[in-house]
Amino acid sequence: MVVASVTWAATLMATGALDKGTSDSAAADFKGYRFHHDMCETAKLKSFQQEYRIQESSSDDPDGYSSRQKGLDVSRCSRTLIEHGETSKTPPTTYVSTTVTWHKKSDPAPEFASEQRTWEDQKTGTYQYEVSPVDGFGDEAYLIKEERGDSLGRLMLEVRAGWMTYEMSWSWFGGGIDEDFEPPSEKTVTGWMKKDTRATLAALKKPDSKKAPGRDPGA
Repeated sequence: MVVASVTWAATLMATGALDKGTSDSAAADFKGYRFHHDMCETAKLKSFQQEYRIQESSSDDPDGYSSRQKGLDVSRCSRTLIEHGETSKTPPTTYVSTTVTWHKKSDPAPEFASEQRTWEDQKTGTYQYEVSPVDGFGDEAYLIKEERGDSLGRLMLEVRAGWMTYEMSWSWFGGGIDEDFEPPSEKTVTGWMKKDTRATLAALKKPDSKKAPGRDPGA
């Protein structure tokens, strides 16, 4: 019996079966959110586009990527936004990125809240962080606020739905040294982020578009 048990254990190790069980991709529950290869096509920014235009990137500097691996799939898009009607030679710049990860081997739930709380321990003399729970998104969601001195610098909306995690990140950088610009209010940006996140999550429930242009380098 001992020999048989040792042989069986060796077989499991050789075939990788010991790595499966509850953490196998068959157990992953993405709550109906499907992989999309081009997040720049899927992610919605209609709320932001009322105030900003999207600055298109060159083909040599793609604004998104996607990757499918054994342990996880990820799809990301980062956009540069310029305010409508802005005429300054050094205008303030807004960046909005959307990243979705489908965890196939391990449930992100036990660590998700703690991962967001780590921001509170990254404060410095210049940067301050505040983490707040947000209702109405997935199984749990958090808003992370970054303040640079007395100014709002960054907001991140983090959502977990089953084994899928979603992040929308907004960041703002002022213009030239001699110019006085102020970022939009936290309430305004948070409203944009929530509205566009709801639209993006709804789009992720639909099948991936095969016609969407891939953003990957060399695609």
